[in-house]
Formats: sequence, C-alpha cells, structure tokens
Amino acid sequence: MSQSVYPAFSRRRLLAGAGAGLSTLAVWGLSPLVESKSLPDTRPTIIGHRGAEGLAPPNTIASIKRALEVGVDGVELDVRRTSDGEFLLFHDPVLDWNSTGRGWIQNTPWSEIRGARIDGEPLVTLSDALEVLSETDVSLYLELKETGYTDAVLETVAEYGLRDRLTVIAFETEALEPAHNRGVTTGLIGSAPTSQLATDAADYGTDGAFCHYAPHLTSEFIEEVKAAGQTAGIWKLVDTKGTIRDALEAGPDVLVTNHPDYAFDELEQLEPTA
Repeated sequence: MSQSVYPAFSRRRLLAGAGAGLSTLAVWGLSPLVESKSLPDTRPTIIGHRGAEGLAPPNTIASIKRALEVGVDGVELDVRRTSDGEFLLFHDPVLDWNSTGRGWIQNTPWSEIRGARIDGEPLVTLSDALEVLSETDVSLYLELKETGYTDAVLETVAEYGLRDRLTVIAFETEALEPAHNRGVTTGLIGSAPTSQLATDAADYGTDGAFCHYAPHLTSEFIEEVKAAGQTAGIWKLVDTKGTIRDALEAGPDVLVTNHPDYAFDELEQLEPTA
C-alpha cells in the first residue's frame, strides 16, 4: 500500500485553528484597514462565494445565476451528503439553522428535504448546480464540509464534464486526499491568515491555501503562500467595498467573495488609467 501524500491531520490543530480564526475576527474584523500602495500586476481570479451570497440566497440556483450575470471567473459552493447519498448544497449541518427544512442533513433523506427553501429559494443538489454550470466556462470550487464522500463527488462532477475546472477545498486534509490522488486541484482552508496555515498547506501537498480575510494579516499570509509556490486565496464572509479593495490590493491569486460585483467595481477603480 502506498504511503499517504498527506501527513496525519491533528484534530487539535483544527480546533486551535478555529479558535485562532474567531480571535482574528474579534480583534481585527472591524479594525481600520491597512492602506496599500497599488493594484498588483495580475488581476486575481474572482470567485462568487456560495454563488453570490451578497446578491441572492446562498448555494441556490438563483445565487449561481446572479454570480454568472456579474461575470465571475468561478463559483464556490458548499457540499453536504444526505442520509440517502444525495449531495445537497448547504453550509450548515442542520437544516433548521438557515432554511425551512428540519433536521441534521446527514440523517435526513433528500426526499424529506426536497421543497425546503432558504430565503424563498429552493434548496438544490450538486447535480442541479452542475447542470447550470456545464453550460458555462467558469471554474468550480467545491467546499466539502465533511469527509468520506470525496470520491463520489468527483464522480458526479465528472459526469457533467467539469472535473478539469474543479478545485476541491476543505478544512480537513482527509477530504482533500482522494482528490489529490486523482490529480484534481486542492486547497486547504483555515479560519485565519496564519503562518501555520501556509506551512500546513505546503507540508500536506495541497495546491493552495485559503483563509478568511483579516486586515493587517492578509498581505503577509499571501506572501508566504506564494513563496511556497502555491495559490494564495482569500475568502470573505462580510463584504464592504473598502475591505474588498484592501483584500485586492494585498495581491491574492484568488478572491472568493459574497459580492463579486463590488470586486469588479473596485478593480475598475484600482486599474491604472492610460
């Protein structure tokens, strides 16, 4: 049996990273921005977070279509598995938290979830989204919220001819390893832009590292990830034009944002005029 490409992932490290992320948000989340000098030479890839959560209910067809209308380079979606093996696009583990559905997703069959809504829009499966995206040329970022179903997700994506456009991202390397072994692009997620996350991503052999935006810390993180020859990604859960401008000026390779419309507006203003 071949040795795993990824070292064992410490659950303690995962919890510590989550704690660091919460601390970062608490301390830096509303702090004044660091003023940057100019727009980097290369425009980052703009990815709509959960479709385009700032423009339509997250992880819905409406959200995906709004992202496409804005002109995104790709979309990011959250994937969970129901009790009968269907792949549901939903962020939280419990349907009650953010939809009209009830129960834990992993314990509930799709037949009982079908028809539930989030802010008026129906919950949808991964296949529903892939059918829409197969008619486009945008990239696809899938965040696997749990381990154990990566291979099945890859097979589903392959059925729609989108595997070449796919990046699999997750907080746990166990969810990434099957994708890595099949030559699919992977990215390790961390809550905070720390040196440890950059080091872990390089050590684990992922293609990139993605973290939540935080003023004062983002630029150094991006530099460390790029120095390791990896893709540096920033995602944002709370977007304003000011924070998006700051994130863009830090020079990420990829920006995953609730408001891709803001990102394109800021890029136009940051681009030098002839």
